[in-house]
Amino acid sequence: MPDDIFGAPLPEGSRPKRKRQLADRDQRTPADRVRDCLDYPLLYEMAELLPPPNTVGCPREYPAIVYLIMAALTPVAGSKRSTAGLLAAPQDWRRVRAGIRRHLGRRAAAALPLTAPSRGQYQDAMNSLLVPCVDLLEEEFRRYATQQALRQGLFPGDIAKVWSRPERRQLIVGDATVPKAPSKARREMTADPVTGEIRNHRVDPAARTYYESGEKAKKKVRGTKWFFASGRDDGYWSRVILSFSHVAGGEYEDEAAVAVRQFTALKSALPHCMGIVYDGAFRGVHRDALARLGLLAVNKQHGSLTPVFYEKIKTCRSGHELWCNDGRIAESIRLDDGTRVFEPVPIIKLEHRAGSTKSRWYHRLRIPCRHGAHDLRIPVGITTTAEDRTLRCVDSGRPLKSDSERGFHRAEHLQQIPQDTLTHQLVYPYRADSESVHSQFDLSLWNRRMIAYGVERQKLFVLGFALSQNATSHQLHLSKAA
Repeated sequence: MPDDIFGAPLPEGSRPKRKRQLADRDQRTPADRVRDCLDYPLLYEMAELLPPPNTVGCPREYPAIVYLIMAALTPVAGSKRSTAGLLAAPQDWRRVRAGIRRHLGRRAAAALPLTAPSRGQYQDAMNSLLVPCVDLLEEEFRRYATQQALRQGLFPGDIAKVWSRPERRQLIVGDATVPKAPSKARREMTADPVTGEIRNHRVDPAARTYYESGEKAKKKVRGTKWFFASGRDDGYWSRVILSFSHVAGGEYEDEAAVAVRQFTALKSALPHCMGIVYDGAFRGVHRDALARLGLLAVNKQHGSLTPVFYEKIKTCRSGHELWCNDGRIAESIRLDDGTRVFEPVPIIKLEHRAGSTKSRWYHRLRIPCRHGAHDLRIPVGITTTAEDRTLRCVDSGRPLKSDSERGFHRAEHLQQIPQDTLTHQLVYPYRADSESVHSQFDLSLWNRRMIAYGVERQKLFVLGFALSQNATSHQLHLSKAA
């Protein structure tokens, strides 16, 4: 494909290999992860948001920071019982006291008991202190995570934005995963088929059936679905989890709607973010919402799409019949045997125009012709409505109907970065980082099952997972900068 700004796609065997082995210096032991959490400033900022101990009744024996540290260490240890055991040794508890002394002072460390809290004490504090304030803690996490990403060099504002070749650190990667429910039971009481004995079971009220593995090989999974958004550079452990959210519904539209809301909020905090990398759960309506915000939406086209007629231009005697195919404009060419092929029209520029209320995106096309090449500019990425600015005919000046009025879903059929291009082959694999987040999340679960019942308690565990991951990223960034 000559003179195309996105480049011609490469065959699968010729694509660049970017996988590399995890070096020894990139390994993090459980002891290293504990130190990372003890020196993570966000935990100490969160502790100030929690209510102080009661002045009447039975006060808490430990300050809030201790329980926040245990919440962050639970994904590292795999369970609440293992977390209590991780801090039970005298030398490990002295390490916790030393970390609190560094950040809160000697008086706060001296007020701590001489032994670590038990699992029961942490369970009580989780129910009475952490779970009621989990939404407040989640909001503070999002605020700090975006600032941490900027400090670590992600989404920089001092480099040029090349829309046809975005860098990895300029993009947000997102996806959702379904960890298995803590219990297989679906009913609280069942009867033994042989003896008739009534058995009681504990059922997760938040668990439901979801479908995973894409549109072709759907696989049923019972549990709760959690969405993660993250950004990273090329180095290991440089990833910063920016946001997470519970996905209540089980259909693709539900997941994508949650993702769009999260990306919209992140865009305001990360103004120099260039785009989003997502899987096939995104359809045209979701790409439209992100494109209006000034973001690239890089994902694959849905498998059910077929070529759609766009328009016929008569800039020369022969004219050119243009169709939408594979996310871009293609010219319909009739062969001698009566069949038709779609030849992609070269794109010479991807234009982004930021307005006061929404952005606009255009493809500058160069249509090959025996009478001389023709230049054409077409909108992409956004399906215009009657409320948008009215387009006018170039020749007559008369207003044209919007896309929604004439039944054309532009955002569904015309991508900003078409799928069958070299740029898409280079950028879309960044989505694999979301699978890495899911893998780390599954490894933090005891027996690969969620260790809490109910959305609020599970949200606290997900928050602890994100805190522990960002704590390690923060600590390694400081060691590299030193």
